[in-house]
Amino acid sequence: MAIATVIGAKGSTPRHLGARMAVADDGTQWGTIGGGRIEHVVAAAAREVAGGAPPRVIRQHLVRDLAMCCGGSMEVVLTPAAGARDVLAAAAAAREPMTLVTPLDGEPFVMRAPGDGDPPAYEPRVIDGALVERVGVAERAIVFGLGHVARDLGPLLAGLGFTVIVCDDGDTGATAETPAWATRLVESFDVREIEQLIGGLGPDDRVLIVTRDHAVDQRLLEQLIGRDEIGYLGMIGSRGKVGRFRKRLEAKGLLDGEIGEARWARLRAPIGLDVGAETPEEIAIAIAAELVAVRRRGQPAASDWRPVRGSDDT
Repeated sequence: MAIATVIGAKGSTPRHLGARMAVADDGTQWGTIGGGRIEHVVAAAAREVAGGAPPRVIRQHLVRDLAMCCGGSMEVVLTPAAGARDVLAAAAAAREPMTLVTPLDGEPFVMRAPGDGDPPAYEPRVIDGALVERVGVAERAIVFGLGHVARDLGPLLAGLGFTVIVCDDGDTGATAETPAWATRLVESFDVREIEQLIGGLGPDDRVLIVTRDHAVDQRLLEQLIGRDEIGYLGMIGSRGKVGRFRKRLEAKGLLDGEIGEARWARLRAPIGLDVGAETPEEIAIAIAAELVAVRRRGQPAASDWRPVRGSDDT
């Protein structure tokens, strides 16, 4: 088997730094680096490397070389998987943040402890002749409420690679069993109690308030609005509900001054990208899309759907 890794992408390309696919010597393929003719060329070369040929780098301009309409160029390194078996196994099993280093010349992968200059998750960078990326800890989605929206949202988030923890008090019988998409079910709506059980809350956590009860929503929001360390905080509800909640939090002194204004501005409510969603299924898609925007763009907004990080090398 060979691992194909995108190590360079300029202009308009289907995938970017860190995108990978695996190709066996019989042509079986897992993953994608973007499809089309670029993937066909890379897959053919990767099959040769998987069969024993030396590592190599594929450099292609998508217009001049492949007559694709994208307009950009890509570099893909093909690394034999045989020499990286232990590293790949460690990456898959990691439960603490680790750094995966992919040499640009096809030499074996390296796994090491994180360093001060390493990039954050989902932002791999080329540093000193290697692609450096954070691995080992998936973003957590802490879902408060196990109702209609959560049951449609949970499988989407799990499929996107989130570690999904669902919290519900069980008053409606919703907690009879842990959903297959959840790594954990906590029978509580008390934030302090939940933190003790899941190891606290931090910047990699996406906290979603989607309970059945407005009173529960408000109580949770009061506990969470001041938690600046949380990476994302969102709450379901109409604009009228959100406006009333703001007035109640202001009356309790939870939004005082510039800090209070900044905390309210961070809250995503109504939650999800504004796509006109109405049904639980549609709302789940809107929420999942917003979390992808946070992951890939660093902001929970659709903008105009063009890359916002970097310039022509994004």
